[in-house]
Amino acid sequence: MYCKLHERVALRGWKLVPYAYYIYGVEQAQGLTAEQFGLLSRCDGEHDLPDSPLLQRFLQAGMIRPCEKGERLDEWQKPRFYKNRYFPHLNWAITGKCNFNCLHCFMAADNAPMMEEFTWEQCLNLLDECVRCGIQTITLTGGEPMLHPRFLDIVRECEKRRLNIAEINTNGSFITEEMLDEFHALGMDVLIKISYDGIGHHDWLRNRPGAEEKAVRAIRLCKEKGFRVRVQTNVHRGNLDVMFDTVAEMDRLGVEEIRIIRTSETPRWKENGGDQCLEITEYYETMLQLMERLVKEDFRIRVDIWQFALFNPATGVYHYQPVQGQCGKYRDSTPVCKGARGTIAVAHTGELAPCNQLSGTFAKMGIRCGNVKQTPLSEILAGGDYLDMVTMPVTQVSAHNEVCRSCQYWKCCMGGCRAISTAFTGDFLHYDPSKCAFFKGGYMKRIDDVFAKAKRPYRCADDTGNMDRAGEKA
Repeated sequence: MYCKLHERVALRGWKLVPYAYYIYGVEQAQGLTAEQFGLLSRCDGEHDLPDSPLLQRFLQAGMIRPCEKGERLDEWQKPRFYKNRYFPHLNWAITGKCNFNCLHCFMAADNAPMMEEFTWEQCLNLLDECVRCGIQTITLTGGEPMLHPRFLDIVRECEKRRLNIAEINTNGSFITEEMLDEFHALGMDVLIKISYDGIGHHDWLRNRPGAEEKAVRAIRLCKEKGFRVRVQTNVHRGNLDVMFDTVAEMDRLGVEEIRIIRTSETPRWKENGGDQCLEITEYYETMLQLMERLVKEDFRIRVDIWQFALFNPATGVYHYQPVQGQCGKYRDSTPVCKGARGTIAVAHTGELAPCNQLSGTFAKMGIRCGNVKQTPLSEILAGGDYLDMVTMPVTQVSAHNEVCRSCQYWKCCMGGCRAISTAFTGDFLHYDPSKCAFFKGGYMKRIDDVFAKAKRPYRCADDTGNMDRAGEKA
C-alpha cells in the first residue's frame, strides 16, 4: 500500500526532540516514537508499505491517506532536522513606529518615540532563519505592525514559506476591507487582536483623539469579514467603572474573547500613569466584583482576566491564571516561564527578551541576551544567554527565594511571572509578590464562590492538589 502524509502534516526533529510532527495551523509540535517517525517518513508516495496496526492507526487518525505510487510530498512536509532547541512560535515586533503614543507601552524604555524597525533585508533574513530553526507560527506586532512599509509583503513572505501567521496585534487604525480580503485569499485563519481600553476611555490611554472610533470600526469590519477577534483592554482606576459595559458591548459585536489586563509597572507607565495604577489586591478585588456581574449574564464572550482568572461560557470551564501547572505533573525541570520557553520574543530593535512585556524593562535596565539583527537566530537558539534564560528551571527561583521553598503553593505557583517580578523588584529571579497575594489571600476559593453562583454551571479545570484554596491567615 502506498500512503502519503496529510497535506497539513510535516515531520520535524530538534536537539533533544528528535521525532515530532507539526499540523499546519497548530502551534505546538507533537512528539513521536522512533518507530512512529520512521513509518511516517515512508508515507511519501514512494514506499510500498505493509499493512500494520500502526499504519491503520495513522489512517484512522487522518494523518496519512492512501495514494497512487509516485504522488509527491510538498517540500514543507518532508522530514527536517534542526541543530537548535525546539521553539514553535515567534512573537515579532516588525516596527517600533506607531501612530499613537500610548501612555503605557511595554515595548518602550521611556517616552521617546520608537523609530527603529526591521529593514526589508532583515525581514527576509529573519523569516529564512525561522525556517532554518523549525519555527512554525508567527505573531506580528509592533509598535503598530501595519505601519511597516512592507507589512503586506511580510505577510505574503510568511505564507510563501508556510509560516503560519496565527495572530496580529494592532490598534486597528489601518485595517481595510482590501487587506482582509487578501488575508482570505492567502488562506489565513488569523486571530486579530485589537486594543480597546474601555468605552469613553480609549483615547486617553492611547494619547490620540479618535483612537476609540478607529478601534470600534476595525472590530466591526473584522467581524463582518469573518475573522476572529480578541480585544485587549487595559484596566486602571480611571476606566474601572466601564469594564462591565465594555465587555457587554464587545459581546454584542460578536468578539470571541476579551483580555482585561492590569496596566502594569512598565517604564513608560511609571512615568505617565500617576495614581491610576491599580494595586495588586485592588485589582483582584475589583476583578472579582466584575466577574460576579459577568457570570450572571448570558454573554458568549470568553473572558481572560490577566494573571487572575479565565472563563469560557461556551464550555463552562474556568481557570486560575496564576496556576502555572497541574500539581500532579510538577517537575523540577519545568522552565521558569512556559510561555517564554515556547515563544521567542523579538523587539523592533532585534533584541530578544523572554517575553515582549519585558522588552522595555530590559532595555531600561541594560539587559541584553541576543539580537537577531546581529546574530543568526539559529545560532542564538543553539546556546548562549538567551537560551539559558528561557530554559532556566524553576528550581533556580526556589533556590533564590527562601519564601518559595517553604510555601505550600509552590507546585502551582512556581515563583510566579518573571515579567511581574522584574518590574516590581528589578530582579528576574525574585518571587512574584502578586502571586503571594493571590494564593495566600484565598483568591482561588473566592473565584470558586463566584462560579458557584453563576447563571450556568461551571467547573474548574485546574489541578491544585491538596493546597488550601482558602489561603493562609496573616
